[in-house]
Amino acid sequence: MATLDDLPPYRRAKLLWRWAHQGVDRVEKLVREAEGRPCSMPTGSAVPPGPTAVLLGDDGRYHLLRGGHMLCAAAQTADGWEHQGYCSWIDRGTGPEDVSGRGSVLEEGAWISLHHVWNVRTVGPEHASAEVDPSQRCEGGDYTVAASWPPPLARTRSIRLLREALVAALGPDCQVCGLYPGAMVDHDHETGYVRGLLCRFCNRTLEECPHVTDCPNADYMSNPPAAALALLYPAHEEWRSKESTRQRKIMMLGFDPFEGLPLRRPRNDSHP
Repeated sequence: MATLDDLPPYRRAKLLWRWAHQGVDRVEKLVREAEGRPCSMPTGSAVPPGPTAVLLGDDGRYHLLRGGHMLCAAAQTADGWEHQGYCSWIDRGTGPEDVSGRGSVLEEGAWISLHHVWNVRTVGPEHASAEVDPSQRCEGGDYTVAASWPPPLARTRSIRLLREALVAALGPDCQVCGLYPGAMVDHDHETGYVRGLLCRFCNRTLEECPHVTDCPNADYMSNPPAAALALLYPAHEEWRSKESTRQRKIMMLGFDPFEGLPLRRPRNDSHP
């Protein structure tokens, strides 16, 4: 049976750090119970394989097609590709109020929702996906659609250079699931070394993996694809933790799980 101590030192420390609020015993139990149950991984669209194309629709938005199938559509009809959308708002007698981002509706007023269905026909010609601004992309449907679009250019030159190096060496797709374009330059937050290129889903869930082995997340972290490139994530972009957060987690655990492990120190330069 796998135990917390079976994890490599950095992975053990990082898992304790991630779940510090639950305590060491709970993290130990998490590792034991996870054995034989791999992490949830993203799944691709149930569409025919084939080349990906970006085409302008007669609704003024750009749509992603794979194997001739419009990913953001609910179905293909005689009138085009059917899309569905929902719009909700609150009406308290003073006009509609946006409810996006609210955890609950105010007690006064009525929640009103509109279900809209429309059809889209492509008007061509084909465009390069990198040329389409994210605000012009149709991301209807589910998470798969948004994740299938290639990421926009990184905001800083240093991250753009890192992404270019990773794409050149390892390819443009996520190096954990292999389903979606790599959107995030992933790095070890303690050592500063770049591990690979991940899609948004895998980047968000990677560090929660409690497996020792036999899981794509665990295998990736134990043997990072970009390790041989020895690329450092710019220290000015991010650092380990704010001191107050660090002390709080140490208090929760009763010890510093990173004690004795070599950590990267902040650098002043802005290039990898």
